[in-house]
Amino acid sequence: MTHWSESITVSWADCDAAGMVFYPNFYVWFDQATEKMFRKAGFTYGSIQEKFGILGMPLLETGAQYENACRHGDDLVLESRAEDFSGKTFTVRHALTHADGRPALSGFEKRIFVATAPDRANGIRAVEPPEELIGFFKD
Repeated sequence: MTHWSESITVSWADCDAAGMVFYPNFYVWFDQATEKMFRKAGFTYGSIQEKFGILGMPLLETGAQYENACRHGDDLVLESRAEDFSGKTFTVRHALTHADGRPALSGFEKRIFVATAPDRANGIRAVEPPEELIGFFKD
């Protein structure tokens, strides 16, 4: 199963006035990890569009549960994995841990595969991804 893991050192720019990570930045890290995970599997967003006609993977739902605050200067490990492929949707699970092993937070992104649909008002339609794409993420 392809997953993504990376180390993050919390910078001042990541924090609010109290010196803790400003919560939207966790979602930026989640989104970046999802892109890096697909890239690790050999699929950039551009190549997915070119090869499969998939325009993108927009969010349907997100969430996070916070356990231990992340502060300026903290060293963290972010681990992400794609799972729950079901038709046109899938879920990416994220776990952020402090370097000393304390859990920081767990989160998720539920995403859907979409393609261009000029005949639709929003210009997109949900599509099922080819097995070649999701096969990299299955056990």
